[in-house]
Amino acid sequence: MGDTIVRLYQKQNFVIGEDILKAIKLNNLTLDETILIIYFCGNNTHPILDIDEIKSKFGMEDTEIMKAFENICNKELVNIKMQKNKDGKIEEIIDLTPFYESIAMDLSEKSREITKDNIFNAFENEFGRPLSSMEYELINNWINKGISEELIREALKEAIFNGTLTLRYIDAILGEWAKNGFKTAKDVNVYLKKRKTSRKQSDELFDYNWLDDEE
Repeated sequence: MGDTIVRLYQKQNFVIGEDILKAIKLNNLTLDETILIIYFCGNNTHPILDIDEIKSKFGMEDTEIMKAFENICNKELVNIKMQKNKDGKIEEIIDLTPFYESIAMDLSEKSREITKDNIFNAFENEFGRPLSSMEYELINNWINKGISEELIREALKEAIFNGTLTLRYIDAILGEWAKNGFKTAKDVNVYLKKRKTSRKQSDELFDYNWLDDEE
């Protein structure tokens, strides 16, 4: 996700969007620092510290420009790369990847929070009641371990089909899946289909007790 967002913002046609403005606020940029960031973002094809152009466009003084540039460097929002221009001369190119990555991190965190809300709602809908604080903690622990929403939903589905709708049972299922190296619902279904074929069983795919698996 992060690399995709970085490439998106590195395109030539730059628009100051909501995510850029939020990143500016998140990084506590001053007005002068913001002006420089926007200037560099708008010059992705050739982002250099052109003091004369910045003075002309924004009415800033040399000292204001250099101070703002020093600050965004200290905040690690830009990298400086040495590169040859078309005339073969070495010049300092401003790389905004760290700034774009700060946007990606913020969006990723928001996406994570949305995932949590969706998962909690799914469990409450199936249980027909609000979750307890301990139940919230257990589900949150799965998410923090890196278990995907897809796999958690699949484990919930397993519990429903097996008639054992408890978080302890679902936790045990996820533990077994982790031992088998399952990452997605597809991994689970491929495994079950192989078992069904090898044993010539006619049971439904989800009619299987993971906790009694002898293999």
